[in-house]
Amino acid sequence: MNEKAIRTQAKIFILYILGNVAEPVEFTVLNDMIQQDGLVTYFDFAAAFSDLVEQAQIEAVGEGEDGEVLYTVTEEGRAVLDMFSHELVPDVRDRVLRHAQRVLVTKRRGVKYHSTVAPTGNGWTVTCTISDRTKTLFSTSVYAATREYAEKLRESFEDRSDIIYRGVMTLFSGDVNFIFE
Repeated sequence: MNEKAIRTQAKIFILYILGNVAEPVEFTVLNDMIQQDGLVTYFDFAAAFSDLVEQAQIEAVGEGEDGEVLYTVTEEGRAVLDMFSHELVPDVRDRVLRHAQRVLVTKRRGVKYHSTVAPTGNGWTVTCTISDRTKTLFSTSVYAATREYAEKLRESFEDRSDIIYRGVMTLFSGDVNFIFE
């Protein structure tokens, strides 16, 4: 796919998310929503976002709790989305929206993800924790024989912590259908 097509796809994803979530979204949160699936690189996202602002298809509408600017889709952006949303593959479109909703819920609850790698015996311990404003929701430690593998595990947790958490909770609850979706 060429650069212009990638940027167009990124614009459609941005418009789709902003057009389908119930609230304005910060740049960093919107980036997190799109980056979860790895469909667009940060640079393509940032360029597409900038284009959409310049073309008045998205606009700033205030500030979030942390002082970051909030954005929403404009009427012009909705018209563009209506014309091009059919170009999004339904499965991908639905997955992106599910991830967007998950990012918003995580942000609202103040959920934080943290992981460390520490030497232990003949290997390394990777400790992964998910907490909200008041309590630890999930914590686990795993052994890795090499530092490289430990770092890979830590990075995987940082990149996919919500999926890992859902998977573990699903396995604990006995509903393993999640694994095969």
